[in-house]
Amino acid sequence: MRDSATVIRVEKNLAWVQAKPRIACCNCSAMSLCAGNKDGKGLLAVRNPLRATPGDEVEIEVPEASYARELTRIFGLLLIAALAGMALGYFLSPLGGFSSNENGFFGLLAGVLFCGFVIYRRYHRGKQAVRWPVIVEILDKGEFHE
Repeated sequence: MRDSATVIRVEKNLAWVQAKPRIACCNCSAMSLCAGNKDGKGLLAVRNPLRATPGDEVEIEVPEASYARELTRIFGLLLIAALAGMALGYFLSPLGGFSSNENGFFGLLAGVLFCGFVIYRRYHRGKQAVRWPVIVEILDKGEFHE
């Protein structure tokens, strides 16, 4: 999906833009992930390979296919961790004072919490910037160009 935006500020290889979303943006499957890169003023962090400067009108692309893959990966990891934790808790029940069902539940809970922590750390370190929206075209040069 592509939208137009205005570059507000630039930091290293990221540009903070004020997007002008189309109507389809409200129904976009990647909307929540896109919103995760917003600051308190509603600005969106996007990759800036074209070196756009403040004031430029740009076209940004949201890589929905990448977001769908990442969501599948996240939910798959959570499911695997939940099942592995439940199985581990169930089979370790003779070592604890709880029943097999209770140990299975505690194992499931521990697996989900651990996996949630790992996923949180992975996606909030900024190492997943490859999947961020990206500036694909500068539509109109702003006042900071010579």
